[in-house]
Amino acid sequence: MTTLAAPTRVAGVEVTVVGTGLPVTVYAHGLGGSSVETRPLAARTPGTRVLLTFRGHGASAAIEGGWTYDDLADDLREVADAFGATRAAGLSLGAGALLRLLSRTPDRFERIAFVLPAAIDESRDDLATARLLRLADALIAGDEAHVVRMLLEDVPESVRTRGGVRVLVDRRARQLLGTVPPYPRGVDAPLRDLRPLAGITAPALVIAQRDDPLHPAAVAERLTRALPAAELLMLEPGGVFWTETRRTQDALATHLCTDAPEPS
Repeated sequence: MTTLAAPTRVAGVEVTVVGTGLPVTVYAHGLGGSSVETRPLAARTPGTRVLLTFRGHGASAAIEGGWTYDDLADDLREVADAFGATRAAGLSLGAGALLRLLSRTPDRFERIAFVLPAAIDESRDDLATARLLRLADALIAGDEAHVVRMLLEDVPESVRTRGGVRVLVDRRARQLLGTVPPYPRGVDAPLRDLRPLAGITAPALVIAQRDDPLHPAAVAERLTRALPAAELLMLEPGGVFWTETRRTQDALATHLCTDAPEPS
């Protein structure tokens, strides 16, 4: 996967552009993440991939007082409009931002994907909030060993001893250290209720994995049922990033680029 341009900024949002041609797909990351988190997901998607880092995260501009879903939806819209994106994929928090954006403009994208959605019309579970606070404390203290231990908790036990896993986790920990932990401004949810989903007619792919307490499979199943044109891909534990990564990449590539314009 070749990066065509160094990171740039759109309205304070750091953006990395990968690939060339059509379609143009924008990828939005999860809580505490950055464009680095979505690079693996976008690895096999044809066309131009626009990987954003939300404000309040990574090297993007800060948000005074913490982020809201409105802030994240604004970031996603600004970047998508700047690059003419016709497809969008959101991971975890990014899936929530995509829902908030579509509740305003349900026809904004031709095809959409939600990877590990964590919430729809209810705020994230207390478990996720508690984990964020513990991670934030470790980052502020500069405790790399504690950050590594917390990141390893997200890796299924069956693959923790695989070659390269610890290298990836250590690299992720170093990327997070020194950053300002992203806090929500208050209790919030992507949507107030499910009614806006009825107007989102773009074909949607929802990807979930079993036994994920931070991204309950039940949330993905409920989202799939509520969207007019959605299909669900249910993976085994740790499937998205650890055990079924290639399947995830291929599913996103196939879904997002179906009906894409032929290259000229």
